[in-house]
Amino acid sequence: MSRVIAICLTLALLAVGCLAFAEPQRMTSPIDGSQLVWIPGGEFMMGSTEGDPEERPVARVSVEGFWLGAYEVTNAQYATFMKETNRRAPLYWDDASFNQPNQPAIDISWNDALAYCKWAELRLPTEAEWEYAASAGKQFRYGTATGEIGHDLANYAGTGGGDTWDDVTAPVGSFPPNPFGLYDMAGNAWEWVSSEWKPYPYDPTDGRERLVSYTYRVMRGGCWHFSESYCRATARHRLEAHLHYDYVGFRVALSGDEAKAIQAASSKP
Repeated sequence: MSRVIAICLTLALLAVGCLAFAEPQRMTSPIDGSQLVWIPGGEFMMGSTEGDPEERPVARVSVEGFWLGAYEVTNAQYATFMKETNRRAPLYWDDASFNQPNQPAIDISWNDALAYCKWAELRLPTEAEWEYAASAGKQFRYGTATGEIGHDLANYAGTGGGDTWDDVTAPVGSFPPNPFGLYDMAGNAWEWVSSEWKPYPYDPTDGRERLVSYTYRVMRGGCWHFSESYCRATARHRLEAHLHYDYVGFRVALSGDEAKAIQAASSKP
């Protein structure tokens, strides 16, 4: 290959990369103030051959375009929800290490997260949507700005670099976003998804997306208390829907058609 051809090929690849990760579309939920970014649909290989057996088999999965919260739901947002619905306060609500307004709401059960989404007229992302978004379309191993892991990129067990939060959550958005414009998809707080814990391959029609409150539900992304291996975009964790711990939070999602209806309603005089 000549030097000229090689240079042209490199420029073409850079141009494709710029198009693939252009500035995302954004919208704001009128109820809870969540900032959501548009995740363009596509196909990806879901799962991993190098992780736990629960991440296998790897299979091709298609995801339609959808909106996803740029940030984990914060204490400030959850406080409004509690005030308007009389929902219980998380156990750590009075702990200054975890209760700052811009920290992620934690000690949240799946049932709590579902109730919040119902109040905010939003939803939880499915397991497939979450993994696709975290991996920026399955190009990255971790849901970070570079697809790598390190304390300049995420908050997980230990400290170093930009991660000065020792065994505690960081304010949301403390690290650079991934190429889709999403913050803290690796570390900080485990995030509930809508999906029931079932074996792979992922199939949204096999009952795992039924919103019933008595099953094991999936969490994604790792957290401040777990090691970096749990921060992989393919890593899965589970809890019963009613359980809540100091490392579990969530982020919200919205389907494209639902967003159009919200935007149309908000534009009416």
